[in-house]
Amino acid sequence: MMNTKIIQEIVENKKNGLSDKEIGERLGVNLKFIEKAITREMGVNVSNPLMSKKKLALVLTPKKFTAETTTVWSFKSRGAWATHNGNYRGNWSPYIPRNVISRYSKKNDLVVDYFCGAGTTAVECKLLNRDFIGVDINPYAIALSETNLDFEIPNGESAPQITLRTGDAKNLDFIRPNTVDLICAHPPYSNIIQYTDKRNGDLSHLEYKQFLTAMGRVAQESFRILKDNHFCAILIGDMRKNKNVIPLGFWTINKYLEAGFDIKNLIIKRQHNCKTTGFWYNNSIKFNFLLLAHEYLVVFQKKTAKVNHGNRKWNVIAKFDQKDLMKNVDLESTTVWIFLKKDWVKKALSNIVKRYASRKYSLLNMLSSENQDLDLIIANYDENFEKKIQKAKKILRPDGILAVICEDVRNSNDSISSGALDVERFLRDLGEFKIKEVIVISIEGDDKKNDSAGNLDITHKYVLIYKKIMYGK
Repeated sequence: MMNTKIIQEIVENKKNGLSDKEIGERLGVNLKFIEKAITREMGVNVSNPLMSKKKLALVLTPKKFTAETTTVWSFKSRGAWATHNGNYRGNWSPYIPRNVISRYSKKNDLVVDYFCGAGTTAVECKLLNRDFIGVDINPYAIALSETNLDFEIPNGESAPQITLRTGDAKNLDFIRPNTVDLICAHPPYSNIIQYTDKRNGDLSHLEYKQFLTAMGRVAQESFRILKDNHFCAILIGDMRKNKNVIPLGFWTINKYLEAGFDIKNLIIKRQHNCKTTGFWYNNSIKFNFLLLAHEYLVVFQKKTAKVNHGNRKWNVIAKFDQKDLMKNVDLESTTVWIFLKKDWVKKALSNIVKRYASRKYSLLNMLSSENQDLDLIIANYDENFEKKIQKAKKILRPDGILAVICEDVRNSNDSISSGALDVERFLRDLGEFKIKEVIVISIEGDDKKNDSAGNLDITHKYVLIYKKIMYGK
């Protein structure tokens, strides 16, 4: 049970303008404790409980907004037009719902956000003239959404119909089947940030296994309420435990695929709050882990007809060898590596070798390698992948590293097949390798393709880092 006196002191310090860091140092508590204290006292997890309940919406549109055209999105400024602000912890940048709503819906369409929070999606729907239903398990968050929606739309435009209600994303029975034009939602990432004071049904209090079970039910409800051939966009990220990644993003995506969805676009959203110098840079090398710097914005589609594509051909890199390595390369310290198209292979391979190989390694293009007891194997995902893994099991030392380079490809029916999802699923089922990192390579300097179907240009690849399991330990 939390100490009532400490809670009062935390709130009082907040009223006096102290930061979380200052409060933590003064009272000897961590950020998680401060968040819990504020959530218990205010009913909602906000960074500033004294922020004005009403903010004048002086500017209703972002400056120089340009729609995103590739699969890597990066917003250095989180966005502060209308009533948008960062007070509600963990809320997404309004640039994300603005892009999604603009691309995948039209005026007067019905948009649903069943993790409504403080109403970022709701505000964008009001600005972009979409009808909206917002649902959240926390009534205090719904009240905050109502506050943020309290502004006028000029020029005499008719206001869209906005409905807010307390409810559970796992049970949307008040919404009829096949009636929603777009779902646009940002779920919690398991229990990383908790949004209520232990409210029944709150997914942000669940460990990741229970969270995934619950998200399976959310995905089923999403499929039920969405119109055929329409879209559901979800932003989800990964977690880390004991220096190893927990690929919560991939596992959540699989829940939506199991519910019947296809992937229309798989977008990498870069994060800009990761420190890459000094203390964190040195520790990422010392303890051999990368700072999580990306999330997955997945646009699913409820398709009426499924297309069987048979065996897909994957060809990330036709061949690579030691000539592709650079002697001098700066080590990357986050999970997003940004390279130019002309040298991304050399820089990626050099980073992998420098970080994970202290002795012998192999670039496993062919299956004829006679090397044994290797520190590191780098393999690309192609039609020979399963044979490569069988070879890797024999020549990789116990506790050695397997790095798999893979990509997303667009099918003939415009859906996405993700090599990263396939590799993660195959190696998880195999049970002989444990995932350590999911790295995204953002490739810049490529000529952007104009797709007549309005698809995003795929400008990223993946490196999945695995450690060979040491049995008996």
